Amino acid sequence: MNNSTKSFFRLNYRTKSIIILLLMACGPEPFDYDEFKSFFTPESAKNETQFHHYNFTSQFLYDYNLWDSEGTADPSQIENTKAWASYVGVAEKTVTDELYTNADSKSTTGLTEALQQKGKTEAADYLALARKIESADTDMSGESESTTQKATTADYEVWLTTIETNYNQSTDNFVKERLAYQAVKVADMAGNPQKSIELYKKLVEPISSKTFISDWARSRMAGAYTHAGDSTQAYYHFSQVFVTAPTRRKVAHLSLRTYLPKLQDEALKLCKSDAEKANVYAATAVLPFQDALPMMEQIRELDINNPMLEFVMAREINKNEDFFFTNWQDLKYSYWNLDSTKKETLKKESSDYFSKLLDFSLESAENPTLKQSPFWYTAAAYLTFIAQDYPKANEFLQKAKAIPTDNQHLKDQIAMQEMILAVSESPVVTPEMEKKVIPLLERFARSDKFRTANNFNAACRILVAKYRGITPMNEFAEGGETRPLKNGKQVKESKPLGWFASCFGKKDDERNVKASPEGKAKAFLVSLLTSYQLGYHKQEEGWVSNANFMSSSDQYAIEDSTSSATINYTLDYFTKNNHTDFDTRLIKLTGLDNDYLYLVLGRRSLAEHQYAKAAEAWKHISPAVWEAEPFKTYLDVNPFHLNGQGEANPKETVTPISFAVRMAELQEKVNKNPKDYNSWLLLGCGSYNMSYFGNSWILLRRAWSGGEQKNETDDYYTSEKALSYFDKAMNVAPTTEAAAKACYLAAACQKIRYELAYGAMYDGLYSLPDGEREKREAEITKTLETLRKEKYATYFNLLKTKYQQTNYEEQLIKECSTYKDFLAGK
Repeated sequence: MNNSTKSFFRLNYRTKSIIILLLMACGPEPFDYDEFKSFFTPESAKNETQFHHYNFTSQFLYDYNLWDSEGTADPSQIENTKAWASYVGVAEKTVTDELYTNADSKSTTGLTEALQQKGKTEAADYLALARKIESADTDMSGESESTTQKATTADYEVWLTTIETNYNQSTDNFVKERLAYQAVKVADMAGNPQKSIELYKKLVEPISSKTFISDWARSRMAGAYTHAGDSTQAYYHFSQVFVTAPTRRKVAHLSLRTYLPKLQDEALKLCKSDAEKANVYAATAVLPFQDALPMMEQIRELDINNPMLEFVMAREINKNEDFFFTNWQDLKYSYWNLDSTKKETLKKESSDYFSKLLDFSLESAENPTLKQSPFWYTAAAYLTFIAQDYPKANEFLQKAKAIPTDNQHLKDQIAMQEMILAVSESPVVTPEMEKKVIPLLERFARSDKFRTANNFNAACRILVAKYRGITPMNEFAEGGETRPLKNGKQVKESKPLGWFASCFGKKDDERNVKASPEGKAKAFLVSLLTSYQLGYHKQEEGWVSNANFMSSSDQYAIEDSTSSATINYTLDYFTKNNHTDFDTRLIKLTGLDNDYLYLVLGRRSLAEHQYAKAAEAWKHISPAVWEAEPFKTYLDVNPFHLNGQGEANPKETVTPISFAVRMAELQEKVNKNPKDYNSWLLLGCGSYNMSYFGNSWILLRRAWSGGEQKNETDDYYTSEKALSYFDKAMNVAPTTEAAAKACYLAAACQKIRYELAYGAMYDGLYSLPDGEREKREAEITKTLETLRKEKYATYFNLLKTKYQQTNYEEQLIKECSTYKDFLAGK
């Protein structure tokens, strides 16, 4: 015997080492760090593009990568570049090459030269002064003090004198507004925030035709109020800047969020109009975890045309989705900076809050001004759908569709809700449902947006359940619940539109029907559409990037849990003569063909130990497939050789079809001659080696990982079939030596069951508190010792007793550490 039991059980083959490294290097990663369980797209809201980074997210900002922002266009840079290019009459590149060079590129002087050539010397002088000021601005440059040249008090005084002199003499409004901004900026840099405020009022406010440069000045003045200790004024000004000044929106938001206390009520007193008050409410509503519904009510009352009203509503829906759909155990370990009481309140009140948002949506939908947008009925339809009142949801959705819109995202949201509604309304799949849903499935398949994927995958899973004749689980249930989905029953109203509290407690209508072979085939295909492997993918440099969302499934796991009968049904479905339009389009949508199905059929037949059927399926596969990857690398040893037993040559290779044919032949031999020891032994070796712990797992699976969750009921992990073959061989062995060898291989299989039980018991143990963990570990140790002796040592006991006098048993004592430990009572 060449290998120890340890290496026998663990099977540290080269093939496994390679595949583990491969999976670690190329395994799916989070595709979108903003992702959570959400179905309502914030892009549905008007003006969402302007406020995109302030959507609800668990991250600091939405769709914003702090570590990779080089390719992100800065609104300030964009607007200033356009302004200078227009003012001078040069290309925008000339401006950026001088004003906005990267750290690794060299600045040019094309803009300054153009100014001088066109006689705009005043503007050229301004640029030279602005560069000096910028180099000393530690607040805005983001550079550390150690690398930024500090200006002296005298420098600031000279700059301010020069700026005010030039401002008073200038007749060029373009230059004059910029000089006013620099004056406000320099005074604040000099540590004189009060002077900065005064200069804003003196120099900026009188400018009649203001541009974004005045927004920069106001933002700087708001910062000066912060430095002067007047947080209320700062809050007021930053709120106005956030809503009305795109080029300083991020600065305003960060200032409101990071440096200022919540001074909403005090800031309101400074507002000069209802529109300004609405802006204060809007800017406050998008700060983390605000109770924004009362603010939306105020915005609607004060300024119904406020650009942020729909945006705040979408954000509140998304925020409440996170607390509604997430169970409390998961929420406890998220949002660490949020007070636990506030977190618990948001969770407990999430269903009621959806009801309140629904009321607000419907009120807005009927408002004479707001009813021109389909957003409000779309939101109402979604919230009503969550409450499982499908007729009412459909009514609102039809009203939304009847209102014209140019917002493609809103059109998509309406279509996605139609898709979900279409698969939910009827308890069974009908041709009408298929006709309605297939263009929507085509439209939203393979998306790189997590909310689109969530809607698509939910619709597919509902369809799959109905094709299988079982009641779908409610994809839209409150977090922690697993109630079945309602079958289109209208929820009775206990109060006007107050469905949420009443509907969640109702018993669902469950109707199971027997699945047809074609239904099972469709269920298999539709389930594959939810996999990340068949989802969005993009060719990167030398590899393919997949979008693996939380709602995505694993194609390999679906294949590995599907019966060979279902794969046969799918082949019949592919080849039938009378395809409907739905059939044709579904098959095309999967992108799969007969070759794929025959490969899967062979694997599933082999997993079910139907060797002849596996061989028959693989006859349809080109021999070239077996000679290529992955079989070339991962089927490079003899699956009929095991630990020195079975076939003598461990390096003799097979192909999947030759392996299946050989296994079928061996099965036929033992059927004819149940006392054929050698055939039983080879069946055991082949069965073991095509399992998780074997050397030829590629015969059954497409991937292998050391971190797989091992299913104790799946023969791929347990090797129960191999054990039964070795047991048969032991019982019909012609000699005691041969019986001892088969007995040892059976013991190896039995030990796998012990290790699986061991792993299952220890799973999650080390997440327990110390005292509880120690107590539980002691209990596990005792239980495992009992199991080992009474349940999982059958064949070791036989080696010790029945085959104690064999040469093979003596060899085991010398070479097998596990057997020696057993004999020692360890």
